[in-house]
Amino acid sequence: MDLQFGLAMVLGIGPALILMYVILRNYTYPRVEQPFFSDPAFFGLFMVGLVIGSVLFFALTAMRLGGGLIYMILLAIIEMMAMVVVMNLRRFRGKSDSVFYGYGLGLGMAAGMSTGFCYVLASSVESVDASIITMVIIAVSLTMIIGACATNVGEGVARHRVMEYTLQGMLLLVAFNMLFTVVLNAGVIGGELMYYVCQFAMLVLSAVYFHRIMMVKLPGIVREVLKMEGKKRNDLGR
Repeated sequence: MDLQFGLAMVLGIGPALILMYVILRNYTYPRVEQPFFSDPAFFGLFMVGLVIGSVLFFALTAMRLGGGLIYMILLAIIEMMAMVVVMNLRRFRGKSDSVFYGYGLGLGMAAGMSTGFCYVLASSVESVDASIITMVIIAVSLTMIIGACATNVGEGVARHRVMEYTLQGMLLLVAFNMLFTVVLNAGVIGGELMYYVCQFAMLVLSAVYFHRIMMVKLPGIVREVLKMEGKKRNDLGR
């Protein structure tokens, strides 16, 4: 394992693990006696997402990485439909824990893609130190936006309104990927100023969306789906 790949793995998977802990700690043991989801199922979907994210990255590479806006918009659509294919299985429909499993799937996809993007960037510059901030922004932004979008899909599956919630996430992911296109084509689209502006915009867009879905809405989403199931939990949203 070379240094660039090791760094890419740390930057790609690290944010996913951190955000996994930050969000899930309030919904599993020891914060609650009865976890809101199954750990084996969650990590199973995380691994599925890791494979899907890696495959999508290699597919994009085959189409000439960062080759243009059309590719990145198409990538956003394919990402969202991949989430739907995995999450729209009968075992997940109408279940409150599907929201969490969507999150796990999204974190895995983000980790797989972030690792690939960070490795390409680290391998294409003379000094890794000069690009470390960009790699961190890419990894953190991808993890937040894809994690939140997949949670949207999980909510749609839980509510039996899959495409409605999928389209909500897709609009945000398409907007994010349009900004990402400028970053991937550094110095080609919009010049150096736009390169940095788009990095900042990526980070802000993903952070605002992640905060809204995962920190503001999540307790209410789980509570409403539990109500649909005829269940009630008094330990939600601690």
